[in-house]
Amino acid sequence: MGVTTKELPSALCLEESLCGWLFSNICNWLLTSVISLPSQISVSLSSSLQTEADTEKYRDLRALLQLLANLCSKDLVDFSSDSLETHGTNISQVVHMGLHMVNPLITLEMLKYPKLCHDYFSLLSYLLEVYPEMVSQLSSESFAHVIGTLDYGLHHQDIEVVDMCLRSLKALASYHYKETGAGKAGLGSHATVYKDRDGNCQEGILNQFLRSLMKFLLFEDYSTDLVSTAAEALLPLILCEQGLYQRLCNELIERQSNPTFRLRLTNALQSLTNSNHLSSTLDRTNYQKFRKNLHNFLIEVRGFLRTI
Repeated sequence: MGVTTKELPSALCLEESLCGWLFSNICNWLLTSVISLPSQISVSLSSSLQTEADTEKYRDLRALLQLLANLCSKDLVDFSSDSLETHGTNISQVVHMGLHMVNPLITLEMLKYPKLCHDYFSLLSYLLEVYPEMVSQLSSESFAHVIGTLDYGLHHQDIEVVDMCLRSLKALASYHYKETGAGKAGLGSHATVYKDRDGNCQEGILNQFLRSLMKFLLFEDYSTDLVSTAAEALLPLILCEQGLYQRLCNELIERQSNPTFRLRLTNALQSLTNSNHLSSTLDRTNYQKFRKNLHNFLIEVRGFLRTI
């Protein structure tokens, strides 16, 4: 490729006169780059790239992911300028096009490569934090791919990958909660039902990830360093899906045959969403309160829940 991310440092702030030129060229580069990449890079059973050509394509794909992530980081250009509009393009359009192009190239098999996996989830977390509204614009196929990779990353052995997936979930859920609170569509139909990569209808992503995240926090192995980030994803999910959350809590309580454990769990669940004057807002103070509540909740119940 003629351009690498080393030539585009994320800390560089470009002058207005260069912005339009940059993004016009990035659009062209995205098109030519993806056209030159195959629909699938060959991977051997030993999870190594089979040929020198595959290695080069792998590097090109990483460079593409890194460039898109740098664009999303908002450190690359001066966003106060009007030069992007003058040249008929904007960053969100470029990133949306880039994601649409690279999605078919990112398979779960490819995500077994640590560096490429990190680059992909870095892009995804940046994208969803900066442009969460783009999710509702994705095709059903692209949307299902994003959700499938997020689910994969949430259970990854790399703590940094899991952290980026949790930040992505926070971005999606908080965006939907704020938008619907303002009478807007938010994630639209994606929040209620969507088709997976096999064409089967699945429950909405917020329902799906609320279930998945609660199961993860209560029953699975993970680093305690993830609890704070998980809390910031869990709070907006609960606020978006309060009915489902209450049903999940009731199911947990009903499964406890030991009266002492049942009472402890009931009290802990009440404290989780009521202690420290927790409110239904998504401001910094409320996130801090919920992080503290979740830490206390897990200390209280996780031990006996995992032994039952």
